[in-house]
This record gives sequence, structure tokens and C-alpha cells, in this order.
Amino acid sequence: MIEAHKIRGVERVFVQVVRGAMRRRFYGVFLKGEGALRRASEGPRPLVLCANHSNWWDGFVSALLIPLFPGRRLYLAQSERLLARYRPLRWLGVFGLDIHGSPLPGVRYAERLLADARNGVWIFPQGVLLPQGTPIRAKPGALWLARQAGALVLPMAFRYEWMIESRPSVFIHCGEALEPDVTEEELAGAMNRLYEEIGPMATPVDWTPWKPLFPPRLSMNKWWERCTRRGPFNPRNE
Repeated sequence: MIEAHKIRGVERVFVQVVRGAMRRRFYGVFLKGEGALRRASEGPRPLVLCANHSNWWDGFVSALLIPLFPGRRLYLAQSERLLARYRPLRWLGVFGLDIHGSPLPGVRYAERLLADARNGVWIFPQGVLLPQGTPIRAKPGALWLARQAGALVLPMAFRYEWMIESRPSVFIHCGEALEPDVTEEELAGAMNRLYEEIGPMATPVDWTPWKPLFPPRLSMNKWWERCTRRGPFNPRNE
């Protein structure tokens, strides 16, 4: 297996690079459930963070959340074959999991990481990349790991939506932490509910519970309106 070799300075720079890349490609990234996230982060136990996996951007979305876990060291499990091609990702806390052979060495390595209560490990319980909207079914690895480490399980849902902006938006919904003795069906049920509660987003959107992780960029038509309109300006297509 390929072990992580986290370098904090590299991680801080990478988070800023990801923010810049996502600002260029997305209208905005929005978080709901920040209170649940902070309660889990401030607790005394290690964390297993679980999200659905439907997009190439999922790992980068998880990187945007790093600043919301102060005092924590977060690691992410990735396909060992892919990590072998992009080994510098190890500096960010990414480690290899052999999903095509025996994942046990990678899971054991994650168990050693979680022996430190300050650590957290990102796992995509579906195990593979699946189309958005596919009902989430959790494989047993994430919960086995949480039980071995006595870690809290933090369920999340990621959803990518094209609405009435020229760029898509990313929505992250975080639920309350679960004890590791939940079943795979209960974990999957919690993640499916979070996913379904995101949307599909209606128009107009009730933005009240959603926190932007960076200021949304203006869409093309709003740039034109800003340049030509006199009087009050609403930066959103509402």
C-alpha cells in the first residue's frame, strides 16, 4: 500500500489552490450543517468522515473543509492505482487503498491513523465513483474502521447542481455524528436523507441555511446587469 506523508505547509497552499480553481469553475460552494460539523470536530474522539462519491471534484471539495476542522489532521483514502500516478498527493494526507485486490492493508493503516484522537479519515463508503443520484449503499469498510478505532462517523452528502447561473454550484450537507455501532443500512439511510434534503434545488433558492465557503462569482448575465444597471443591484439570479 502507499502511505500518506502529510506536510502541513503543502496542505495550506493546496487548500488555497483548490479555492482558486473552484472559484473559476463553480458559481459557489455552499455548506449546510456547519454546527454538526463543528460539534464533531471539537469532540475528543477520532472521526471517520463519509460522503457520497459522484464526481471527480469530490476529493477537492473535502479539501475545502479542512479549515473547518482546526486542530485536526485529516487523511483521505484513494484508489492505490490512481495514487501511484499522483504520488505528491501523499503530502496532503492521501493514502492508497487497493480496491481492486485486498483493501485490508490500507484499512489497517487507517486504523493506525485513528489511534490518534486528533485524526480523521475521509472514506467514500460506496467504494467507487457512481453517477449522481444513485441510491447510496455503504460498504462495510468505513464502519468496520470506525468500530475498531472507536471513532465517530460523520455523514455528509455532496451534490452538484446547474441552476440559473452560468456555472454549476456545489452543495455540502453535513449531518450529526453517528456512533460506530450503526449498521451499514443506517449510515446509508442518513446519507441518502442528507442528499435528498439538498434538492434538486428549487428556484428561487432559500439561501438562509447555506453558508458559502467563498463569495459566489457573478454569472455572465449579472456582470452585464452590473455594468448597465443604475440603482440597487442584486448579485443573485433570484
